[in-house]
Amino acid sequence: MSSLNRFLCFVVLIPIFRTELYAQFHLKKQEAVKVIFYYNATWELTTLEKSFYRREAYFDLNDMVFDGLYSDYKDNKLIADGIYNHGIKTGIHSEYSDHSVKTKVEYSGDDFTIWEWNDGKSDGVKNGNGKFSTLYFYFASSNGQITAKQGIVNGEFQNGRRVGRWMYYDLNKSKMDKEIYVNGSLSKRVHYSKQDSIELKEKKSIYLSLNSLNTEILMFDKESFSYLNQYFEQYVTYPVSFERNVTYPHGLKQLLTLLTQAMALPERNIEVLRLKIDEHGQVAKAVIVRSINSVYDNLTNQIFEMHQNRLMPAMKNGKPVPAVVYLPIASGEEWMRALEEMQTEWFLDYSNFMD
Repeated sequence: MSSLNRFLCFVVLIPIFRTELYAQFHLKKQEAVKVIFYYNATWELTTLEKSFYRREAYFDLNDMVFDGLYSDYKDNKLIADGIYNHGIKTGIHSEYSDHSVKTKVEYSGDDFTIWEWNDGKSDGVKNGNGKFSTLYFYFASSNGQITAKQGIVNGEFQNGRRVGRWMYYDLNKSKMDKEIYVNGSLSKRVHYSKQDSIELKEKKSIYLSLNSLNTEILMFDKESFSYLNQYFEQYVTYPVSFERNVTYPHGLKQLLTLLTQAMALPERNIEVLRLKIDEHGQVAKAVIVRSINSVYDNLTNQIFEMHQNRLMPAMKNGKPVPAVVYLPIASGEEWMRALEEMQTEWFLDYSNFMD
């Protein structure tokens, strides 16, 4: 028996009829398709009439991520372009102003190299050499809710490599992180809080622009739409053969990960949430079918409510269909490893959570 099965074997779920589970079917891989996105001034999805920016991009409608080339326009003028590999920035991403390059950043894995940075606010970076200072964006978790925040980063590149001291501040100019780089490699990172400081091994994860943050997580204008799928209902035509399970921006495993992180359940315990999702991606009914206790039941409902308007419906033959899915929420290192390694369909198959 694998370590993962040993972890899960203690779980006993109530019997569930497979006839409900269209959303657990194994579906073939669908190719990314070209989609037009309209954004307001803060890069939230909005209506064509209220739009400030337009993006033409290849998009994976299964996991709801950018996957391929994209181009951003303002007043029909190209202002940015680049490429994604299934939701991850890769290669050169450029921004333009008056037909000249404003920024050129190369992404590889979880790292980036600034080759050009001409924002007029710092000395700038030319051909991978120079110092820069700019706003950065990041996510913070509070009371189970993920929110976007801003800060200021000062750093330096030499020959395309990070060097010296990189400093991160919040908007009140309070020190948040310090990183020391030698020949492009992280030598030391210190994270500061109000009470203490701690050394960390990983470099700080940041977004260099608001448009990257908001577009990647599919933020939407709440004055124009009540839920995310409304945008896709209005502006996206699905291929006639298209099929998918119920999904979420960056895939259903992303939702499970966010719920797991926010819940902080006791080790070797599990809650299972049964969802009936209508053809609009709205939750018609939510029931906890595996409970730890009433306290965690209430927490599960509260945390899930923060995410439910971002669900996308199951699709069959290019049309949305109602579906029932079961969301398992657990904790611990083995569970987080499962979220990294197992396919989405594994979590949608209730038999994996039965004794």
